[in-house]
Amino acid sequence: MHSLHYPARCHRTHRIVDLQPNESAILAGRLIEGQLTDETGSVAFHIQPGLEPVHPGDIVELEGTWKPPTFQAQTIRLLAPAKIQTCPGPDTKIRNNLRIRSQILSGIRNFFESRGFLEVDTPLLTRCPGQEPHLTAFETRYRDDRTDLRLYLPTSPEYAMKRLLASGFETIYQICKAFRHETASSMHNPEFTILEWYRAYADYKAIMSDSEAIICELAQRITKSTTLTYQNKSVELTPPWERLTVHEAFAQFAGIHVDPSADPDGFLRQARTHPSVNPDDPFDLAYFKVFLDSVEPHLGHPKPTFLLDYPASMAALAKRKPDAPHLAERFELYIAGIELANAFTELNDPEEQRTRLESETQERKASGAPAYPIDTQFLAALESGMPPTGGIALGVDRLVMLFTNATSIREVIAFPFPEL
Repeated sequence: MHSLHYPARCHRTHRIVDLQPNESAILAGRLIEGQLTDETGSVAFHIQPGLEPVHPGDIVELEGTWKPPTFQAQTIRLLAPAKIQTCPGPDTKIRNNLRIRSQILSGIRNFFESRGFLEVDTPLLTRCPGQEPHLTAFETRYRDDRTDLRLYLPTSPEYAMKRLLASGFETIYQICKAFRHETASSMHNPEFTILEWYRAYADYKAIMSDSEAIICELAQRITKSTTLTYQNKSVELTPPWERLTVHEAFAQFAGIHVDPSADPDGFLRQARTHPSVNPDDPFDLAYFKVFLDSVEPHLGHPKPTFLLDYPASMAALAKRKPDAPHLAERFELYIAGIELANAFTELNDPEEQRTRLESETQERKASGAPAYPIDTQFLAALESGMPPTGGIALGVDRLVMLFTNATSIREVIAFPFPEL
């Protein structure tokens, strides 16, 4: 009996957006606030008396004629009754944001394909999720009659992509999910979408040029303009963008003129005078407190900012600058105060990389964080020879936030974490 309320066929001939005046049509959609709504829009309708009774929220089929401003329905057929009145899924604002998200993903692929990059796919289960001391991975297990493996969801596809570079691929990119066991916030979802790309025989300066080109191209595709407005901040995307060193940024915005790379003790003494820093805070904590409070909000407008040349201690996967080994060839990209991407001239010396990973493992153990296995396959790939390379990880969800003027990452994800 109940199957009569869930017919297997729909006879729709038109979407609402395609209706023409005085044209006969069969429409299908959901009844919302006295209108019929489908993916393309809504239309007011008039039902002749005596037709099949329907209720708000029901999904129905209407056959009739479009006589603006009303669709005159001669028949109505129930396709799926609404057993509850709260429609599942995102609201109208988020639906619009998801359409822009789709355009951005399509534009990313067009950008890289037009430049000869290969889209790759790497595993979402790994034995070695990374050693960064501040990151925690999600853990799972695989068991069968012979095997019991502790596995993790990747915090980044970086190790696997570098193995592909060592195998002979030169220009690769990937759009995938990454996972970090951190508190959900307006800027972080524990499951998020990441874009990574790598250029063999290039450095972080080449990746800066890529970043300028792809975001400017996306802006022209999405907004038909090279000017982006986010939360009342107007950002001009036309290259070249601002290049600012970490030392310059602390001097300009926080009044700390000591170089944190060359004189960390002197930097710490000045940082401890900052209102947000405690007298016993160590270097890293003091650095990030001052940075988040006094530096980051100023970055990325009126032009995007490449914040570059980080302390070498803060870039375990990056090469040191040849003429200044206390600095790493690393940059972070900021637009309108939002950290959007992190990039390196990639470290390809296997012995130095092993030493850094071992040091991070000890740092994790000392802090009480889980100590993950070192990725020996990644190191073996470096030992086989990985060419000089520039690479970057860019947060796709945050990029969508910028193009939709969203204040929370929850506004640009169909199913944000946690689903309550």
